[in-house]
Amino acid sequence: MEYNIRYWKLLSRLISPYEIVAKSALPALRAMVAKRLQEDFHLTQQQVANRLGVTQASVSNYARKTRGMMVNLESDSIVVKAADKIAKDLSSEHPDNREALKSMTEVLDYIRFNRLMCSLHGDLEPGFPTEGCYACEGNFTGKDFDKLKVVVGS
Repeated sequence: MEYNIRYWKLLSRLISPYEIVAKSALPALRAMVAKRLQEDFHLTQQQVANRLGVTQASVSNYARKTRGMMVNLESDSIVVKAADKIAKDLSSEHPDNREALKSMTEVLDYIRFNRLMCSLHGDLEPGFPTEGCYACEGNFTGKDFDKLKVVVGS
């Protein structure tokens, strides 16, 4: 993880919330789903890779915790329940990838909108004032995340 933070710091520029989502939150969410698919549904790394649209090597890295570990999403109960649901949806023999993709996108929006990456952003860009920042709100300040709670049964 330290290598990844050093890499980000070398960029020394304004880091978009979407960059952090793509390089940190998405891999973390995939790692959560991969773990559940392997442990709860007994899928092989290759089966998990096929369902998540990543390589088997990526799934191996998730399992070894060398990828998808820059942000800990397991502490948020909504994200945990969503990862459980996504894994369950992807565990079937013929999963609906569109539904899984939609759910993952909603979770990533939730992560961004609820400022679950602010601490990481501060670590990656030390001079950036994360307190009071509203960059992650974008134009969707009225976005209704209660829908996500309904989807995951919370």
